[in-house]
Order: sequence, then C-alpha cells, then structure tokens
Amino acid sequence: MKQVQKGFTLIELMIVVAIIGILAAVAIPAYQNYTKKSAENACQIEAKAYANKVLIDVSNGDAIVAPVAGACQTINTPTSGTGTFTAASRTPGTKGVSCDLGAGGTCTLTGS
Repeated sequence: MKQVQKGFTLIELMIVVAIIGILAAVAIPAYQNYTKKSAENACQIEAKAYANKVLIDVSNGDAIVAPVAGACQTINTPTSGTGTFTAASRTPGTKGVSCDLGAGGTCTLTGS
C-alpha cells in the first residue's frame, strides 16, 4: 500500500514567496514615507511649542532661552520676539520648519 505524502509542493512555496515579495515591495516605500512625514510633523510641533515659549518670554520681559532640540535636528535661536527662526527635522525627514514670531508664531514646513 502506497503512503500519501502530505506537504506543499515547490510551486506552491514559490507562489507564497512571490506574494510576500510583492507585498513587501508595496509596504516598504509606504512605511518609509510614513516615518519621513512623522519626523517632519514632530519637528513642526516642537518648533511651534518653542515659538509659543519665545512669545511668552518676550511678553513677560524675560530673556529668550536657547531651545532644546528633541524631534528637530537643530533649532535656531531667534534674536527678537518679532523675527523668524528655522528648524531642521531629524532623519528621515527632509523638510525644515520656518516659524514667524511676528505673525503669532505661525510655523510652516519648508523645503521639498
């Protein structure tokens, strides 16, 4: 009596590997885009919080304190409460942030 072997054929395994490859080809670029945008948005939020702090410090007559960069790679310290300052997002972000203190601390993403 012949025993029936159970398992997957080589063709079935190759099809599964091909499907996983196609899914990875779609998912990896989407994930990279997601992490890039989150890094840029986190820097924008941090720069906005710093802009609000500068505006409060200036209105209270306090000195402008240098920022502590967390989500941003760098944040330039403004010289007055009416100018602008810029911040650069951490990798993988590519855009920077520009905040206009004269316009109430409006912060926008800049760059490509």
